[in-house]
Amino acid sequence: MKLRIRGNSIRLRLGESEIAQLAKTGRVSESIVFSALPGNQLTYAVVTSADNTEISTRLADNEITVTVPEVLGRGWASSTQVGLKHEQRINDQVSLSIVIEKDFRCLEPRPGEDQSDSFPNPAKGAACGHP
Repeated sequence: MKLRIRGNSIRLRLGESEIAQLAKTGRVSESIVFSALPGNQLTYAVVTSADNTEISTRLADNEITVTVPEVLGRGWASSTQVGLKHEQRINDQVSLSIVIEKDFRCLEPRPGEDQSDSFPNPAKGAACGHP
């Protein structure tokens, strides 16, 4: 799973096995370890919930959790739909943009990047453009 945070937006890209795991277990996660100190890591996860009616994100105990309504998550996982997007209102002036996408292989290989779990790229003849 790839994580991108920019400004007030979060984007997660999931590979084929991660989407299969999400559909089967309702959770997929990854961690970044910053040092050997206890608790000095950041975990990010996508979970499904039958209780949620919209996509939401929360930060607690060094974990970013993006929750997707179960029906929406299962439908997305089994379809050709590329991604899910939601604007989470924080207050009257601020919102958080949440994007969850299927990770596609680049059309031109990137040195040092493992794309073995990425989805086949549907774009024919286009350059790889991961913004």
